[in-house]
Amino acid sequence: IFEDYYLFTHSGVAKRSLIMNPERRARLAVDTRVQWSQQQKARKRVKRDLRLQDSDPKWPSMWYLNRGNGLDMNVIPAWLEGITGKGAVVTILDDGLEKDHPDLVQNYDPMASYDVNSHDSDPSPRYDMIDSNRHGTRCAGEVAATSNNSVCALGVAHGAQVGGVRMLDGDVTDAVEARSLSLNPHHIDIYSASWGPDDDGKTVDGPGELATRAFIEGVTKVSLSI
Repeated sequence: IFEDYYLFTHSGVAKRSLIMNPERRARLAVDTRVQWSQQQKARKRVKRDLRLQDSDPKWPSMWYLNRGNGLDMNVIPAWLEGITGKGAVVTILDDGLEKDHPDLVQNYDPMASYDVNSHDSDPSPRYDMIDSNRHGTRCAGEVAATSNNSVCALGVAHGAQVGGVRMLDGDVTDAVEARSLSLNPHHIDIYSASWGPDDDGKTVDGPGELATRAFIEGVTKVSLSI
């Protein structure tokens, strides 16, 4: 994840262990070569999205971009000035990205993509009967769906390059969040994460030590990380 940080698994510890394994933690604590250790645990992360989705993806239905009269995001004047996100690289940290989607393939950037859940370079989502891993592709479309290609609609920054990090389709640990937030920081300009702890008014949670470190590294060592 970072220099001199290592993630280990132990064959004698069950993946869904309910105990903190104090014996193995103690062995690390007394080892003079180890300065810090933390047992990873799964953290609950909920995908955030609008409750109501417009079923028509065409441009006339994108009222939040084209309503005018001060009732939309006022992006059309920016587009007319040539500000479309061109030159920027955005990665979507989510449940995967359909990199071959006809409205995303033109702007897809493999250097801004990775599968943290399966540890490979393909961020494609895992498909199931209820299409539960569609959120990341939808978020990518909102950002960088291609314009004027007769497919669906267009993204608010339709000139940007977009990638995806598949990291929500599995146990979300502090290490998973940190690995996602620190992917290729010298290439990626914006990390988009439309998820978080339960938004139920009573759950209080935030980034762990490694994820916090990823934020610090991003703002202190890479000038364009956001």
